[in-house]
Amino acid sequence: MVRRSLFPCRHRGCAALVRTPGYCEKHAGEAVGWKRDHLRGNRRQRGYGPEWDRLRLLILKRDRYLCQCDECRRTGRVLAATEVDHRIPKAEGGADDPGNLGAINVDCHKRKTAQESARARARAKK
Repeated sequence: MVRRSLFPCRHRGCAALVRTPGYCEKHAGEAVGWKRDHLRGNRRQRGYGPEWDRLRLLILKRDRYLCQCDECRRTGRVLAATEVDHRIPKAEGGADDPGNLGAINVDCHKRKTAQESARARARAKK
């Protein structure tokens, strides 16, 4: 019988091996910041229902479907925007106020979200 190879624990620096991808028993509760989809709720429960769709379209039109992220504005880069971002994230006290929203390119949005996520993880460790 062929044995399946084991996977390393996802916790940084842990040498434990597990049968399925994920965390070892010692680090199982350390998946900080992220919740499984069924615990997060659907988009409407998270505040992204029909009202958000209308506001999103309004913001995209206001910004002429052009990326308004800090880097693009600073460098004069012109990129098409298809998403709307909270300048101050909701997790840091931002609101759905049009002054806090801006059109953003997909790649810029991913980069900004990754930075915000890193800040959240750093706060959680303190």
